[in-house]
Amino acid sequence: MRKIAVLMGGGKGTRFWPMSVESQPKQFLRITSEKSMLQETADRVKPVVGEENIWVVTTSSLAPRVRQELPFIGERIIEEPFGKNTAPAVLLSMRVLSKNYSDFNVAFLPADHHIRPVEVFVRQLEACFQAASEEIVTMGIPPSRPETGYGYIRVEKENRREIGGFTFFKALGFTEKPSRERAEEMLKKGNYFWNSGIFVWNAQIFLQRLAKFSRKFYNIYEEMGRRNLEEVYMRVEAMPIDRAFMEALPSFLMSRAEFHWSDLGSWHSLWEVLKKDPQGNVSVGDAVLHSTSDTLVLTTKKTVVIGVKDLAIVESPHGLLVMRKDASSHLKKIIEKEVKNDDKMG
Repeated sequence: MRKIAVLMGGGKGTRFWPMSVESQPKQFLRITSEKSMLQETADRVKPVVGEENIWVVTTSSLAPRVRQELPFIGERIIEEPFGKNTAPAVLLSMRVLSKNYSDFNVAFLPADHHIRPVEVFVRQLEACFQAASEEIVTMGIPPSRPETGYGYIRVEKENRREIGGFTFFKALGFTEKPSRERAEEMLKKGNYFWNSGIFVWNAQIFLQRLAKFSRKFYNIYEEMGRRNLEEVYMRVEAMPIDRAFMEALPSFLMSRAEFHWSDLGSWHSLWEVLKKDPQGNVSVGDAVLHSTSDTLVLTTKKTVVIGVKDLAIVESPHGLLVMRKDASSHLKKIIEKEVKNDDKMG
C-alpha cells in the first residue's frame, strides 16, 4: 500500500507577527533551527513515505515559496484558490490524490509544528500507517496542564491495544477548546488528550466514512470534481477537518504520542522549546539583557533590554512587538483587525 504525506502549509500564523506576515507565514520561518518549519516537517516524514510521496497543500499565492523551500516537490503541490481552514484543504487534497493513485494511505500533518525526538515520531507515524488500513487514526498528546487553547480527544482508556510498539485507544470524540474549569476536570480524569491535528487514514475508508457521517462535506468533495474550484471555495464554509469530519465519527483510533510536541502557536510556546540562559531568557540576535528574566528577544538590530520579566520582544522589517509572553490571544485579534496587508504596522 502506497504511503503518502500531505503537509498542510497554508496557515497565516498571525500570532507570530511581526516575523510572520501574509507573504511569509509561520511555516516558512527559521525559528527552531537553520531550516524552515516546512523543511523540518518534510524531513520528519521522508523516512516513512519517501521524498517522492510528499505533497503540500497550500494557497496559490504561497505555492512559489513552497517550491523554493522544497525543490524536490515538483508538481506535487495542491493549490487552493484561497485558504478556508483545513476541511476544504483536506477534501481538495483527497480529490487530487485520488486522481493520481488508485488506493493509498495518507497522513495529513500541519507544516508548522515542533516535534522531538524525530526518531520516535518516525516510528509512531509508521505505526499509525499500519493502523490506518482498518480505521481512521489520529495522534493525541498527553496533556501537561489544563490548556484552554487546544481541542481535546476523549478516549476509552480500558479499550486499548498495541500496534507497532505504540498504544492506541478507541476514541469517542472531540471536545472544543474548554473553559479553565472544564480543562482542569479533564486533566484529572486522565482520559482526555490534546488534539495534535495529525490524521492518518486509508483513502477508501475515508470516503466511505465521509459519505456516511458527513454528507455535507462529501457533497463538497464531489463538487470539487465537477465545478469551478474557486466557485466551490467561495461557497464552502471555513471549517477545520476536526469539526467537519472527525467530530462526526462515532469512534476512531487515537495513538498516544510518545514524543514532545508543540504547535508553536505563540511566542510563549516558542520560548518554551528554545534553549534558555540561567535567567530563563531566550535571545537571538544582537541583544544585551540586564536584570531581565524569562524573556524572549529576537532582533536584527542592537537591542538593550533592562529590568523586565516575562516579555516577548520581537523585531523584524515588518515591525516591532513588545508584549507579555502570555498575551498572544490579544495579538491575534489585533493583527487580524489592524493589519490588512504586509505594508501596514511596518
